[in-house]
Amino acid sequence: MEDYERYGDYNDVGDEEPRGRHPVLRLVRWFVVLTLFLFVGFLLFRIIVADYYPRDLRRFRMTPELSAYAETHKVKPEKTKIRVPYDDNARASFIADNLFVERGAGSVQFTLRLSRYTMTRLSETLGQDVGGKPDESYFTVRLLDNLGNSYEKTDEIGRSYLWYRAVKYCFDGVNLDGVAWIRADVYLSSAPDAAEPYASIPVLDFSGGDATESLN
Repeated sequence: MEDYERYGDYNDVGDEEPRGRHPVLRLVRWFVVLTLFLFVGFLLFRIIVADYYPRDLRRFRMTPELSAYAETHKVKPEKTKIRVPYDDNARASFIADNLFVERGAGSVQFTLRLSRYTMTRLSETLGQDVGGKPDESYFTVRLLDNLGNSYEKTDEIGRSYLWYRAVKYCFDGVNLDGVAWIRADVYLSSAPDAAEPYASIPVLDFSGGDATESLN
């Protein structure tokens, strides 16, 4: 009987040992889990923001020229996908999006998005610090087609959000007949008549049948 009681005492001693993992290990585990959640959340946030534009920059804009055209014609804008929406696939300074074309009026509209990196590259080019705040006033944007026709903007509107600055550029009176491609040439405002543009984005390519969506 005494042996049995002693055996029970041994079991009691075993039950008193702490169970579960050490508190420090639990803290490490929760820290790792929280870090992973924050990292995944940050990636999802960047993906969502990458496609976000303020509402008025996503819409077709009625410029004064288009309003005059609409008095005698029906405006039929098409939303068109830009195949190559950046100026450089490795070090893009500008991202183009929200392209609209109204063929009857010769209207071409799109947004250019600038970031802090845009200004970093500009500082490298100029050899002086221009600051990190995206600012389109440093640039002049024109359209150029394969026939050599060049067009100046007729209207623009810009919005700043988060670390971006997006500007909607509107061009009216663009001749689209017989044109194979149209690109947006970005010049430095300090050298608007330079022989070569600072950057170029091929916004329209008619050779392969761009995907278009009528808005009417």
